[in-house]
Amino acid sequence: MIDYVASILVRGLNIISHFMPIRGNLWVGRRLGGIAFFINKKRRLIAYANLKAAFAKEKSPKELRSIAKKVYINLAQSFAEILSLTKVNKAYVNKYVEVVNMECIENAGKSGRGTILLTAHFGDWELSSMVSAMKGFPITVLAREQKMKRLNELLNRLRESKGCKVVRKGVSTKNILKELYKKNMVGILSDQDAGKNGTFVNFFNRPTSAHIGPFEIAKHTDSIILPNFIVRECGPFHKLYLEEYIDMKDAQTEEDLKKGLQKYMSLLEIYVRKYPDQWLWLHKRWKSTPKRTILVLNDGKAGHMNQSLAVARQIQRARMTQGYKTEDTLVTIVDVKYKNKFFRTLLSVLASFASWRCHGRMLCMKVCLRDDSFENLMKAYAEFIVSCGSSLAPVNIFMAKENNAKNVVVMRPNIMFGLRKFNFIIAPKHDNLPLRKNIISTALAPNLVDAMALESAGKRLKNNIHLEKGKVVGLLIGGSNPEFTLSAELLKKVVSETIKFCESKDADLLVTSSRRTDKSHELILKEALQNNPRCKLLVVANENNPEGTLTGILALSNVVVVSGESISMISEAVSSGNSVIVFELDKKKRGLTKHEHALVNIAAEGYVTIAKANELVSAMNKALSEKTSAKKLDDTDKIYEAMRSLI
Repeated sequence: MIDYVASILVRGLNIISHFMPIRGNLWVGRRLGGIAFFINKKRRLIAYANLKAAFAKEKSPKELRSIAKKVYINLAQSFAEILSLTKVNKAYVNKYVEVVNMECIENAGKSGRGTILLTAHFGDWELSSMVSAMKGFPITVLAREQKMKRLNELLNRLRESKGCKVVRKGVSTKNILKELYKKNMVGILSDQDAGKNGTFVNFFNRPTSAHIGPFEIAKHTDSIILPNFIVRECGPFHKLYLEEYIDMKDAQTEEDLKKGLQKYMSLLEIYVRKYPDQWLWLHKRWKSTPKRTILVLNDGKAGHMNQSLAVARQIQRARMTQGYKTEDTLVTIVDVKYKNKFFRTLLSVLASFASWRCHGRMLCMKVCLRDDSFENLMKAYAEFIVSCGSSLAPVNIFMAKENNAKNVVVMRPNIMFGLRKFNFIIAPKHDNLPLRKNIISTALAPNLVDAMALESAGKRLKNNIHLEKGKVVGLLIGGSNPEFTLSAELLKKVVSETIKFCESKDADLLVTSSRRTDKSHELILKEALQNNPRCKLLVVANENNPEGTLTGILALSNVVVVSGESISMISEAVSSGNSVIVFELDKKKRGLTKHEHALVNIAAEGYVTIAKANELVSAMNKALSEKTSAKKLDDTDKIYEAMRSLI
């Protein structure tokens, strides 16, 4: 029924269009194209994401949005011209279409070989086949079958009325071969995604699946390939560009055919770059590319960065189960800095109202972020956005809208009504988030410590230090934060008790501070440990912090002592599989803080032992004598399963 109504409607529009001036038809088309841009959500999102992938480093969001709108307008104009095909005759073509390099098709006609006029969904590609026929070179075109048969036949009759012979895809494709064996010309569209079994070539600096069929046909039938692209200059005026032919005559291998395909795709890229609004961006052109990018937002906090990278690693791992290589999933890190706290709060409020219509309209971000952060973010394209911490949550939301990407946030996002704006939220149990499919509740923070990382970092560190004893103690020192204070007296006591234990058990000591550690505390560590024979490694992170140091210490230690202000550092220690003892810091606030509540929970579940400074020796003795180890975590597996569903 719909097919019947559609065919009647198109016939009626064709009659009206025939009697209307072509400029009037195009005017109506432009108006309808503008309307379609605003209401066609699905295809508009695809088009903008494709444009972002191709031009993110070259064009601003405003420019990309303008191009996306012009794509709709040009498509609508082309549709208006299809409805006006009954107007098209030799005089029409001579008036409105200029053929550039006409000698290319003339020489092809004289070559004594079949010719494949290879083009793309570019400009008014339907008109280009009519031009060939009107110029004395009738062609057979391979037309895609539409779902509505009556409408499909109506369109085919319009094409055939202008001298084109239409061949339907499928079994009838053999008729294409017959035409080429007869040394005739055929027209083929080839620029859409060919699926995972297609041939991958470079297109806009990405591996792109493309159809190699036309090149195989050319080889099989001894035909030449003549690339051509029609460009709308202004209104009804067009230029049809004919390029130098591609000859597969000497192709011997699949690689030779691929070179021909790459040449064609490179030509297409040249035209798309020059006339970006004239290509059909509305289909998922890179649907089958193996390359995917994860954008990790960085707030400058090392712990937050490690948690985000841990999630990115699980996305990589999930993609590897689909047969992709590690290097197929790229990780890009962009530093994010707000102009001040007011603008951070403002963006958090605005993010609650972000929608799909925000793409190409990043004024909110521009106003709230520092110029360098905004520019770097706008030049980044990614299929996945990952961040950690409430301050980055609003940027995560806007970037997901801008890239039509999937997004993950670690820790509870401080966004009003915003929990549904993330594909996944990974948050510790003590955040008490509601039970939802997109919320992953974890005992500890995501981190990069796993068996492979421990083995690699452990070997590397062991080659650089000289361990003399059979037992090793790791000491991880952080610093003060808004809830806790690491005083000089407390630090001295912790170091003294740890040395006392090492001497009693004849153990070696490995120590690292963090970037949060105060300079005065670094001096305490140096004075107490630099000349101590038990200390085989002392790393002051603010002076020199070789990559993998903390992981290496965890790999070589039998027991780990860690300051209790950092859930991130504690999580890394627990993930090592060692016994972990957390020493308490001095509190700044009254009552049980959220951080303390988290520590109490993970201690109750057997992940760590909490001890005061004067209890460290006893706690370490118990850990070694009872040969206790950290309870096995299932957080990583939870995150991995979530990321599998994400991709």
